[in-house]
Amino acid sequence: GGASVIYADTIVDMGGVKELANYGEYSGGPNEQQTYAYAKTVLDLMCRHPHKDGKVLIIGGGIANFTNVADTFKGIMRALREFKTKLQENKAKIFVRRGGPNHLEGLRLMKELGTALDVPIHVYGPETHMTAIVGMAMGKKAIVDPSEKMAEEKMAGQNFSMPTMSWDTFT
Repeated sequence: GGASVIYADTIVDMGGVKELANYGEYSGGPNEQQTYAYAKTVLDLMCRHPHKDGKVLIIGGGIANFTNVADTFKGIMRALREFKTKLQENKAKIFVRRGGPNHLEGLRLMKELGTALDVPIHVYGPETHMTAIVGMAMGKKAIVDPSEKMAEEKMAGQNFSMPTMSWDTFT
């Protein structure tokens, strides 16, 4: 997938080639069961060997045109719930960036899950660039709350972020 290549290339470009342990992608409108099985496999591999600095998981994509973000996130969230203890033990931080059909609902659910699991889940929509997520995940950039960033830009008379819209805007 195009977005997964961008994420992997950005990690390598920022000096993280030795830390890139797994890389994969799901597309084509997978259902909840398929994303659940996929996420379980990734989380199992991720949590097998602790890292002194903790683990980072990026759940990212571009802007889907037919993959229902909220539905695919339900499978991923189910796997995250199952791995709650292992994620905590591995000091995992999760960064989510996604856009597309029902992305606002999916991002809301993912943010709520972070609070419920007591695992840091940083959630961004298409208003945040994919490469910015990598910088934050790798500790190369400060972790920014997207609502604070947009407020700062508006106060400065700038708007470099892409607007956040519901998918209904385009239909």
